[in-house]
Amino acid sequence: MADFRLVNPEGWEYDLQSVYSAYIGYFQLHNVPWYDRTWGQFFETFEQFLGFSWPVITVTDSWTGRAHIVTRLTTVGAFIKMIKTRFGETLPTPDNMLKVAHFETSQRHLRNVADWATYKKLYTTLPAVALAAFKTRIRAGEPKAIRELWAKRDKTFLAIDFEWSERNPATFLEWGYAAVRCGHLEAVGAWPPMPESNYRKGHYIIGDYVDKIVNKHCPTYPWQYAWGDSQVIPRTKLPQIVQSVISSLVSPDAETTANSLVLVGHGVSSDIQRLEETKIKIPHNVLIIDTASFERALFNAGERGTMHDPMMQGGSRSRRR
Repeated sequence: MADFRLVNPEGWEYDLQSVYSAYIGYFQLHNVPWYDRTWGQFFETFEQFLGFSWPVITVTDSWTGRAHIVTRLTTVGAFIKMIKTRFGETLPTPDNMLKVAHFETSQRHLRNVADWATYKKLYTTLPAVALAAFKTRIRAGEPKAIRELWAKRDKTFLAIDFEWSERNPATFLEWGYAAVRCGHLEAVGAWPPMPESNYRKGHYIIGDYVDKIVNKHCPTYPWQYAWGDSQVIPRTKLPQIVQSVISSLVSPDAETTANSLVLVGHGVSSDIQRLEETKIKIPHNVLIIDTASFERALFNAGERGTMHDPMMQGGSRSRRR
């Protein structure tokens, strides 16, 4: 585990534990008395099997989202060659090893696993690997991942939207939000949620600038907002209000599990940037949905009709995205 090397995930496809399991299944199916063979020591336990020293990386399956410790088919071939060289017998390549279609495209850390302690240590990292991939899939707008997330009915979805001056992004004009606490609604039998009665909504107008700053390209209309009853507040109070709304909905940060809060926005990167500039704290394990990316993914999958406005296909927001 101390060795540090990066490799491309291409070709790293076979779940390591499944390689061992496939051999045990093969022996059973074909009545091979492996326990009487000189090479049988490698199959007494998974730990004995690891003694060959297997190069591995961790990846997630692009369909299931599960994390795996995987090796290469060439390494399985090297194991077979070792058995042939040392013991004079030829083992087949089992045909029921679990093949993983990796989601990750960037380089991965290469490790060599030769004992149970090392394997166990690496195995404990799999939940964090799966979470990192899931966050990426959600942020990219992958329809399957987002649908599964909603179907679990255990998250709180918080949609936010800042409006700011076109001349100075640090000058906020409005902020609105809507939240649906799916876990709570499921627990009380209020499913599916109704926006009018089950969504928490708020809209805040910055009194310092109302009717004083008018954007040129897409003017704001603070008195015609649809997120709920509007409140006029001083600009200095907005960070405090935003933080309180988020804090009332999040769960603690964690490396291996997703937060109970899912942040939603259209072209959400700019809203995230505003939160960071305002020192609003968001746990690292919060999932983020960009509805522009989601709609684009649905369109590319043929699940949306013709986009009449070409700006919307690129995820452009009417004013600044």
